[in-house]
Amino acid sequence: MTTLFVNKRAIDSEELVDIITQSNGIYENTLIKLLQCNRISLEARLKTLKKNKIISKGKLNKHFYYVDKYDLKHMKDLDLQSMVVQYLVSIGLYTNKIQVIDSLDKNKQLYLSVFASGKYNYKNDKSIKKLANNRFNQLSSEEDRKYFSQFIINELTKFPIRVASFSDMLEKRYYTTSIDTVDILAIPNKEYIPAIQSNLADVSFRNLENNTTLIRDDILIYLNDSNTLGYFVKENNQYTLRAIYSVVDFFYYLTLNKNSKDSIYLSNDKADYDNADVLYFQSYLNKEKYNTIQLKRVKQKAQS
Repeated sequence: MTTLFVNKRAIDSEELVDIITQSNGIYENTLIKLLQCNRISLEARLKTLKKNKIISKGKLNKHFYYVDKYDLKHMKDLDLQSMVVQYLVSIGLYTNKIQVIDSLDKNKQLYLSVFASGKYNYKNDKSIKKLANNRFNQLSSEEDRKYFSQFIINELTKFPIRVASFSDMLEKRYYTTSIDTVDILAIPNKEYIPAIQSNLADVSFRNLENNTTLIRDDILIYLNDSNTLGYFVKENNQYTLRAIYSVVDFFYYLTLNKNSKDSIYLSNDKADYDNADVLYFQSYLNKEKYNTIQLKRVKQKAQS
C-alpha cells in the first residue's frame, strides 16, 4: 500500500478555487493528494465555499466538488494524475503551483511548477551524496557533467511539469503537443507501455502544431499499480524503462534529456528557495501552532 504524503503543504484558497473551477468535477480525496494538505483544513475550506455557493458538492461512492458541471472521466483522470504529485514529493520534488488545464482533445491535465534544492540534499544526505557522485561519473561528456553539477550546487532548481493520463486502451489519443515542459504520462499498468512505445520519436526538430500521433521519446511514465516513475532508454533499437528512485535520478534524467532545458530555472539565492517553499513552511508553522499535544505538555511543564 502506498503511503500518501499529506498535511505537508498549506492550502492556498485561490489555488483551490481555480483547481475546482477548471476540473469539471474533482474528488475530495484527489484534492488532498494533489495539494498534500490536511483533510480537516480542506473540508473546512470546502464547506465555506459551498455555503457561499461558489462550488457544489456531489457523491458517487466518493464526495466530489464542481462549479458548473462534472465529468466522471475527468475525475478519474485527475485522481490518477494526483498520484504523480505524491510520487514527486516522495523523492524530494515539491510543488510551488498547481493548475488544472485542458489539452487539445479536452482531456484534463495538470500543470505543475516543481522545485527542489539539490544543494541541501547533497550536503545533508550521505546516500544522496554518494548517488550524485556515482551519477556524475557515469556521464560521458564534460558538458553533461557540468550541467548535472548545476543541479547539485545550486540552492534552487525549478521547472514546469505537465502531467497527463492514458487510461483507456481503446482511446489512443495521447500525443505530444509541446516540449516547453517536462512531460509525465500516468498509466494504470505496464500493459499500456507497448501502445506508447510504438509512437515514440525524437520530436525536438518537428513542427508539433500538426502532430497527432507522435510521443516525445523523453516522456516520463508513471505506473500506478507499482507506484514507479521512469523514462525510456533506447538500446539495440528497443526502448526500455529506467526507473527514477530519487531526486538525483531525476536530475540525471534532466541531464540526459535537454529538450526542456530553457524552462529550467537555477538559483543559488536562498531567498528564491524560501519563496518557492512558502506553502510547505506555512504548513510547518501551522502544525507547530495547533499541535495541541505539544502545547499541553509545555503547559504542564510550566505548571510543575
